[in-house]
Amino acid sequence: MGKSELAVEVAKRLETEIVGADAFQIYQGFDILSSKPSAALRSRVKHHLIDILPPTETCDAARYAALAAKIIENLNCQGVTPLVVGGSGFYIDSLLRPLSTLPPVDSDLRTRLASEPLESLLMELQNTDPVAYATIDRRNRRRVQRAIEVIRTTGRRFSALQRELKSQVPGLLLNRERSDLHARINERVRWMLAHGAIQEVACAPDLSPTASQMIGISQIQQLLRKEISEEECAQLIQTATRQYAKRQTTWFKRTGFIPFNAEGSADDAADFFKKQLRRFNQ
Repeated sequence: MGKSELAVEVAKRLETEIVGADAFQIYQGFDILSSKPSAALRSRVKHHLIDILPPTETCDAARYAALAAKIIENLNCQGVTPLVVGGSGFYIDSLLRPLSTLPPVDSDLRTRLASEPLESLLMELQNTDPVAYATIDRRNRRRVQRAIEVIRTTGRRFSALQRELKSQVPGLLLNRERSDLHARINERVRWMLAHGAIQEVACAPDLSPTASQMIGISQIQQLLRKEISEEECAQLIQTATRQYAKRQTTWFKRTGFIPFNAEGSADDAADFFKKQLRRFNQ
């Protein structure tokens, strides 16, 4: 059972709704490339923050947090505790440790930062905010760039603008044996290329800096320019996806989320959340 299928089964048992926490499923289009939940799954349980923004718009963690917080607050007012589902650690982190109020995004600054080498951004971050440098995922350009953006805009350290986590939010980290995970990734990538991912990229409009970082975009663009073969394209996407999965696992382990077998019972997962809700409501 995949993440989306398990999430729906758990949400059904909890009689709740799902709030997406995926940096790319939030965009319209790219149903195949971003592995959105199928229409059948979304008809069984209401999903939020999927397919809501055009890919020409930028969506960073601060914007996501504002959108998600509003939805969660509205659901809470209805007596509903939603299930947040997704693998974008920075987005989930924005809910667990919200950033202090920041000034509006400087689009010119963001464009300039996007053209700077990652190595120079990391050097700047190390010099201006050693704490953020030590804790940030230094291979994730979006996170590094966001930290530098905040520092240059506010004149303050990025790490100083993060609040401490007030209470431990219950969470499950789906895991698989590495060999199984890699095999599923390899199979999934080949399925995507054969079932419309190439066409999705070929027909895409000009993409925002965040949308363009979706795994598969740059590789398929190379394929469309005939710079690489489809086999090479598949291998590049598989490698990038495996690396991303490894970073996800590392990040989620630091959150204190409980490891849970991805092939485990939806009943067991639902029971975990029910127990946590009872504890919070005592």
